[in-house]
Amino acid sequence: MREGTPFDPVAVVRIRTMLEMGLVGLKEIIAWADAWVMKLDDPPLWLLEMCTAPDVATAKGLLYDIPMLPLPATPEERRAEDADHLACLFLRHRRGELSWGEFLFQGGQYLDRAGGPWPCETFFMQLNLLERMGFPEDLMRSQREDIERELRDALERMEAAHRRFEAKARGD
Repeated sequence: MREGTPFDPVAVVRIRTMLEMGLVGLKEIIAWADAWVMKLDDPPLWLLEMCTAPDVATAKGLLYDIPMLPLPATPEERRAEDADHLACLFLRHRRGELSWGEFLFQGGQYLDRAGGPWPCETFFMQLNLLERMGFPEDLMRSQREDIERELRDALERMEAAHRRFEAKARGD
């Protein structure tokens, strides 16, 4: 019963990542929280508060204040967390919400803020090259393929987490 629930720290961290990166919004996070509150006999306080979050910043704050959530302890865990964040942006690009240039820009900004083992220059240099060359389709395709290959595991994790999240938010 714990896996995939609000009591599953891994699932909650993935939901927080999806919210932080814009893969899900306030409407979806409230629907998810409402669905769990209705299902649980004794929902945690943070989940009850999530049902009435007035904005995304409040919802993020609630998800960041949960004491049970693990922090990445090793460079490998940190890299996986960064990859999950980037995978959310990549999924938004696939949905047509972000152009390739915007994906690279936002990905570089995230990595710059995160300060993890993945250098932000990776994305910023690719964006600079695209801008200098006039955004040729073959270069964008090559970059997308390389990054998609690099993020393969994270994309699988976040796509599966997003599908489960959406199903619960719909009440399935």
